[in-house]
Amino acid sequence: MLDADNFESAFRSADKRRFQLNRPEISSVMILSDLEGSELEEFGIGLKRFLGVLGKGVRWGSVGGDQHQDISEAVQLVERSQPDLICTYRNMKSDAWKWPFSLGGYVNVLTRATELPILVVPHPLEVSPKLWQDSDTDSVLVATDHLAGDDAMVNWGARLTREQGVLHLAHIEDDGVFERYLDAISKIEGINTEFARNAIMEQLHKEPREYTATCQEALAAAGHGFGVEPQIRNGRSLQDYQNLIAEHEIDLLILRATEGGQLAMHGASYLLAVELRQTPLLMI
Repeated sequence: MLDADNFESAFRSADKRRFQLNRPEISSVMILSDLEGSELEEFGIGLKRFLGVLGKGVRWGSVGGDQHQDISEAVQLVERSQPDLICTYRNMKSDAWKWPFSLGGYVNVLTRATELPILVVPHPLEVSPKLWQDSDTDSVLVATDHLAGDDAMVNWGARLTREQGVLHLAHIEDDGVFERYLDAISKIEGINTEFARNAIMEQLHKEPREYTATCQEALAAAGHGFGVEPQIRNGRSLQDYQNLIAEHEIDLLILRATEGGQLAMHGASYLLAVELRQTPLLMI
């Protein structure tokens, strides 16, 4: 007979998180830029091509550099318009794009001052827009270290993946953190370290694997015509995401901007967002 602890473990193991499909509605998009005139118009045309998956019926509004003098004015414009999606680029109204160290003040503030999703594309002076505008979002990557239960991330990925494309759901356990806990466990008398390593690793991978299976089931049942592929592994997150982006020719990377009511941007997401400068990012 199971004792109380074993019964609770068995019960919790059977309590699997299931994906709930809730397609984001996008009826209005704001393009926030420091460009003006024909440059702004051309940039907007490229964004519409990149986000062609949104289809027709979307209201597009462009805010150029002559319409906001600073970050405060830009935030006020966003608050008044309340678009479903903001499109901008890193290091706006700054020459900091020349150095790969930040996202710039506009993106940093917008991720904190609003709960709206923000599409961040490469700075047009750093990376030619032609390199991403025609990529079709047929290969989209959701990036997180806790995939199971993060329905919002998956729903946005599903919304922006084109038919016949592939939505990659990534869950990467940090090797450094895992080994630090294993080192502590190895110093506790009575615990078989190798058993603990295998059992913990299996459980850490089992939850996102089972959750991904429910994502595949729900999206297939809803008639979505793209593939869903899990990318579950241990590694060093930055290098592994760089490898995934190159291997699968990722067009769009989806990151969690903030979490748990924190004002600061999620640390792992910030590192990825700063380093992966040539890939369009959706920050939610």
